[in-house]
Amino acid sequence: MDPSCGFSPGNVAALLQLLLFGGVVGLYFPQKEYTETVYVGQPAGTPILQVHAMLDSRSERPHFYLCGGRRPVFILWFQMDVQTGELSLSKMLDETDFASLYQNSWPAKRLSLQVMALNNFSKRAACISRNSAHITLDFVNASIPQCAQTDMKELCFPHRDTSNPHIIENRFPGVLRQLRRLTRLSVCPNYTISYSVESETPAPFAVNGNTSELMVTAPLDREESENYRLLLACTVQTETVITKVETSLDVFVDDEDDNAPYVNGTDTVDVVISFNRTKGAAFGTLFVFDRDLTTLFPKDLSQNRYVGTLLNSEPWIKDTFDIKGTFSERRAAPGGIRESVYDYQLILKRNLEITENLSAYLDYLVNDTTYPGLEGTVLLHFNVTILPVQIYFTNITHVFALSRKASVYAQVGRICVENCLEFDGFSVTYQLEVPDKNISAEMLSCYSAISITQAPDRMLGLLYVNNSHALGKPGCQDLEYTVVAQEEHTQLMTRTQIRILLHGEANVSQESQQLLSCAENKQRDECESSQGLGATTGTCEWRQGSEKGISENYSTCSPDLRTCPDSFCDAVESKDTSICPQDCTTESVTGGHERGLSGSGIRAGYGTCYCFSEKCFCEIADAEDVVSKNKLTEYFPEIKVHFFRFLSLSSALSGTGSRGQQTQQRHPDVPLPRHLLQLLPEEPEAFPGQPRDIVPPACPGASPAPPPGGTCLEHLQRKASRRHPV
Repeated sequence: MDPSCGFSPGNVAALLQLLLFGGVVGLYFPQKEYTETVYVGQPAGTPILQVHAMLDSRSERPHFYLCGGRRPVFILWFQMDVQTGELSLSKMLDETDFASLYQNSWPAKRLSLQVMALNNFSKRAACISRNSAHITLDFVNASIPQCAQTDMKELCFPHRDTSNPHIIENRFPGVLRQLRRLTRLSVCPNYTISYSVESETPAPFAVNGNTSELMVTAPLDREESENYRLLLACTVQTETVITKVETSLDVFVDDEDDNAPYVNGTDTVDVVISFNRTKGAAFGTLFVFDRDLTTLFPKDLSQNRYVGTLLNSEPWIKDTFDIKGTFSERRAAPGGIRESVYDYQLILKRNLEITENLSAYLDYLVNDTTYPGLEGTVLLHFNVTILPVQIYFTNITHVFALSRKASVYAQVGRICVENCLEFDGFSVTYQLEVPDKNISAEMLSCYSAISITQAPDRMLGLLYVNNSHALGKPGCQDLEYTVVAQEEHTQLMTRTQIRILLHGEANVSQESQQLLSCAENKQRDECESSQGLGATTGTCEWRQGSEKGISENYSTCSPDLRTCPDSFCDAVESKDTSICPQDCTTESVTGGHERGLSGSGIRAGYGTCYCFSEKCFCEIADAEDVVSKNKLTEYFPEIKVHFFRFLSLSSALSGTGSRGQQTQQRHPDVPLPRHLLQLLPEEPEAFPGQPRDIVPPACPGASPAPPPGGTCLEHLQRKASRRHPV
C-alpha cells in the first residue's frame, strides 16, 4: 500500500470549493474517546497516550491543551505536550495519590480528562465540544505487570479501545491514531514491536514505521465509501520467537454537504381534488434527491437544512394550500451508499366546500442552505384542479326484501349516494319519509316498521326494523319510502325511492315473548332455535369455527352473519350492545381473544365466544355438557330453549371455567343444573345411577314442597340477563 499523501483531481476540486465558500470546520479529533491504564509506581515522564487532530489546511498547526471548567486535583499529575499531543505523568504516582481520590474502595479508580486542539497558543483553554476529546484513565493501585506477566495482545492494543475513528470527507490526509501502547514501552525493552495495516478493499491507509502511527494518505469521499474495515497487525519479535497479533478497526467517513440537490425524473405533478376535501389531506408527490446525508459527526453539527418557500402570493392559495416535506434515506443500490430523499406533497389547510371549482398553479422553491455552491436550489411545480362534488343517487328506486319474522333492529339494507364511501371533509345525512303524509293512522303505523340511521363518521345510511309488530299486521303490505340525502354545509339534497317487499308469515311467538341477545347461546341447536334481537329471519344464526387456537372464524351465535361479527360496531348495533356484543362490547373478555377495530368487540377468539349483556367469554365448549343437554331435551323439547339459557346463565354467574370446571360458590338466585333433573320423568338408561322415585318440585299445580333453589319453568323465564320488547 502506497503510504504517500496526495490528492486526486476530484478531491482537489471539492476541497477548493469548500475553501472558497467557507465550508470548513477547522481542526477536529478523528477519535473522540481515548482509554489507557496507569499504575502506582510509574515514574514521572512516563508517556501514557497520544492524541491527534486532523487539519483543514496546510497552514494549520494544532496545539493541544488539557481543558475543563472545574479542574480536578489529579489533573496536576499529568502534562500534555502542546506540539505532539502526548500525555505523560508529571510525577510518580503512589498509594497516597490513590487514597486521595474520593471514589469507591475498588482496586481501580477512573480518571476523566478533556483535551482541546487549537490552531494557536493559549494560556488556558476552555473546552469546546467540536474541538475536544475525552480521555479515560484507569488508575490501578498496583505496580505495572512485568514483561513475563503481560499478554501479547495487551502489549500491542488497549483492552478497552472501543472508539472508532471518524474522518470528515474531503479533508487533508494525516495521522489519525497512535497504535503503540506508550505505557508499555519500558515493560519489554528487548522486544521489537512493529505494526502494519491491511484491508479487504483498496483503502488509503498506511502505518508510519518510525512512529507506529496510523495515517490516512489521501482525502476520502463518503459518496464512494462510508466506512473502511481495517485489519491492524502487531508483530512482536523476541530472541526466540515472532508473534503476530491482529485486531480489526472500523474507520467511518463522515459526510459534509458537497452535493447539490437534484430531481430524478419530473419536477411537476398534476393534482386533482374531488371527493377527499378534508383539512390535512395530502395530494401528489415530488421527490428531491441529495447524495449527502442529514447529519455530521459529531452530532451537534447538522447539514442539508432544506428550506422551502411557496412563491405564490395570492391570499386564497396561501390560506388553502401548504407544501410538506418528509425526509428519508435510501441506498442507491443494495449494499450501496446512503443518500437523502425528500418527498414533497400538497396539503389542504382547510376543508373545501363541495361546490368549489378552481384551478391553481403552485411554485415551490427548495433550498439546500448549507450547500456551498451556486446550484443549491430546486424549483417544484404543483398544478392543482379542484372539481365540484355532485350529490345524487345512481338508481331511482331501490328494492329490499324483508321477512315478516324479522326481529327489532334487524338490518334491512344500506343506502348510499354515488361515491359516498370516498367522501371526506364533508358529510351527507339521510332521512326516511313516507310518500303521502295524509295516509290513515293505521297505514302510518305500518311505516313505523322501518327506520334509518348512520354513524357520525360514516357516509351511508343503514335501514333497520324499528317496529317488528307492524311487520305482522295483515294490512301492512309492501312498503314504499322516500330517502332524502342532504350535504350538511351547502344543504344540497337528492332523493330516491325504496321499496320493502315483505314475505313469509309473522312469528306469532314474538307477540308474547321478550327477546334475548343471540350471543347468549353457546351451542348450534339452541342458537338456531332461538329468537333474538336483530335477527333478520326471526331466529339466530350459528357460525361454526373450524380453526384451532385464536381465530377470526370463531364459533358464535349471531342475529345476522352478514354484519355480526365483522369487527366493527355499526350504527344499528351501537343502539344496543345486546344486538351484537361480539362487535360492540367494551368490557374485558374472559378467555383467549383479540380485540376488534377501535378496541371494541372480539376480532378473533378461542373456541366459542358467547356473551351475557356486554360480558363475553371465549372458550372450548364442554362435550359432556352438550351431550347432557341433548338427552334432556329429547324428553322435554318444549323447555329446550329455556333449559339452554338456564345452563348458560348458571355457568356465567357461578364462575364456570374454560374447561367447564365449576367453583365452590354459586349465585344464590341460580339453581344447580342437577336440580333441573327433578322436572324430568324416570329414565334410568338416560341417567344411570339416578333414583327411580324422583320427587317433583313445588310448581303451580304440584305438591306444596318447594324445590331447592327454585327450578320452576316460570322461574327460568325470569332469569334472562337482558330482555327487550318486540
